[in-house]
Amino acid sequence: MANFEERVNLLRLSFENGKKPLPRVTLGAVNKDGIERHPTLFSDSKYCLLTLINPGSLHYAKAFGEASVESTDTDAVHWVASSTKLVTTVAVMQCVERGLLDLDADIANVLPEWKNPRILTGFDENDNPTFRPATKPITLRRMLTHSSGMAYFFMDPLMARYHELQGKPPVLQTLFQFQFLLFEPGERWMYSPGIDWAGKAVERVTSMKLGEYLQRHVFDVVSVKDATFHLDQREDLRARKVKAWVRTDQGLQEEKNPLCQDPIAEDFGGGGLYTTVNEMLKICHGILTEKLLRPETVKEMFQPQLENVLGLDKPHDYALASRNAIWNTVPDDMFVDFGIGGLVNTSRVPGRREAYSLTWSGKPNCYWWIDIKKGVAGVYLSQLLPTGDQSAIELLNEFERWVYSQLDDLEGLAKQSVDTSSR
Repeated sequence: MANFEERVNLLRLSFENGKKPLPRVTLGAVNKDGIERHPTLFSDSKYCLLTLINPGSLHYAKAFGEASVESTDTDAVHWVASSTKLVTTVAVMQCVERGLLDLDADIANVLPEWKNPRILTGFDENDNPTFRPATKPITLRRMLTHSSGMAYFFMDPLMARYHELQGKPPVLQTLFQFQFLLFEPGERWMYSPGIDWAGKAVERVTSMKLGEYLQRHVFDVVSVKDATFHLDQREDLRARKVKAWVRTDQGLQEEKNPLCQDPIAEDFGGGGLYTTVNEMLKICHGILTEKLLRPETVKEMFQPQLENVLGLDKPHDYALASRNAIWNTVPDDMFVDFGIGGLVNTSRVPGRREAYSLTWSGKPNCYWWIDIKKGVAGVYLSQLLPTGDQSAIELLNEFERWVYSQLDDLEGLAKQSVDTSSR
């Protein structure tokens, strides 16, 4: 472990070969046995543990930073941005299991705002937007897989133009204000506020705020205590919030302004959550162990879902930062699809994740992956802008390789234990 942590610090601080240093990062990994065998470890804010006492059990968390700059406790609070989408997806799929929502029904039955959706086609000579009717319905499955036709304004020139003509309203305001599509539902993939709207659907069918639903049906189930959309309601979490940083041409500068609007009016299921690495690991573990969802639901989430992979078929159409944010550490020459909750690699990544793992990211260089075949999950949290930082991806890559090397060691120990007991 010492060699790995030395390597992390070397990667974080190195200026060699054009590398750019990284501010505080927190790394965590857990396998299916990692929490049940050591449940009390989550109450220790400074622990760094690779469990080798019980063969097969892996649980690791560590913060890397400068003690003189800020705390290196693992209970420090991060805005996880779009990593929130995984948690909201769990809530949505629970509602599907209970028959409250239907993956393939017209979502207008629950969200009438999307009845008779329109597609933006351009602008007339007076800069007024022009639309045509969509011919296919928006479904929950398409919303969860970013193939509904919705899009963030920064993902497409037409949307960017519309945003500019509207006076450039704040990002959060646009999530529910821009009620039109860019393409026919199911036609392609484009990153979107579909999961924010899916969180709205949870609220409509349960008559609960999304945060209230998550607390009762997700967080309480896996003993998550430090997670909120509203720091003004959890001053204890605000006090533990990690400093934010911005990479500039001059180096790293501390960002004094909040990365996300604070206080915030709504429970934004696509990107509003504040939490810790320990709590994110509990949620990932709840998926791995099927505590949060039924086995058939988990299996469905990790399957390719897209009707058309257009939008994910040409990685180099994206700038490097966007490519990093979408593909994370999945090689960009590997065929990918989208599952329910994250990007799916359809082949094994040698030395790392198995085929049909899920992964996604959050704006301030937050990343997670869940490998259902190997039964392991990893989380990388930081508060660094801009998104898709290349040095962050290199460190994430190194961390992932290390996690799988530890799994190999644990499997060897477990085999030795079985061999010894059978003698």
